Amino acid sequence: MKHLILGNIPFLGLALGILFGLALYYAGATNRVIITRMLKLKELTLMKIILFAIGWGMSLTYFAVVFKIIDLGHFSIKTMNLGVVFGSFILAIGFGFIGLCPGTAIASFGAGYLKSIYVIIGGLVGAYLFTLSYPILKSIGLFENILGGKTTLIFLSDKYNFLFKGTPWIGVVIGITLILISIVIPHSMKE
Repeated sequence: MKHLILGNIPFLGLALGILFGLALYYAGATNRVIITRMLKLKELTLMKIILFAIGWGMSLTYFAVVFKIIDLGHFSIKTMNLGVVFGSFILAIGFGFIGLCPGTAIASFGAGYLKSIYVIIGGLVGAYLFTLSYPILKSIGLFENILGGKTTLIFLSDKYNFLFKGTPWIGVVIGITLILISIVIPHSMKE
């Protein structure tokens, strides 16, 4: 039993994935109508939840960095390049039009919205086409580093570039600010 709970990483991943999907369902992030209303700034409850979660996670992460609870060697900062920028743009457009992204589509399918299978299939086809076109995209320089490559918002260590000089306490303050914003914005806007 100990091996099943602690040592079996696929089981742990599945369990955490199910819990995350349940959290998405509970927050309303599996309902494309709720997501679309949030993106139109009409229904803001989901936005409040997202801002609170980002603020909470950011505050705890930077707090742990300040007090050396988290070893910076565990951080994996991804490289910034034009491919990331264009990919984010494509994701944002699709998210805005459909009201689902890959993660919420899977949770939405699990919640019984069977039409979300089209988003899942589209994501898989898109990933396959990206894999096929990767050599061409790389040859035209789409994956060359920008902003210094592995760059963080605030200084974490000499290992990474950063945009703003300061201490990790700034990350704690930004996180708390996001939490406060999530508390004060209304649940919905008048139409």
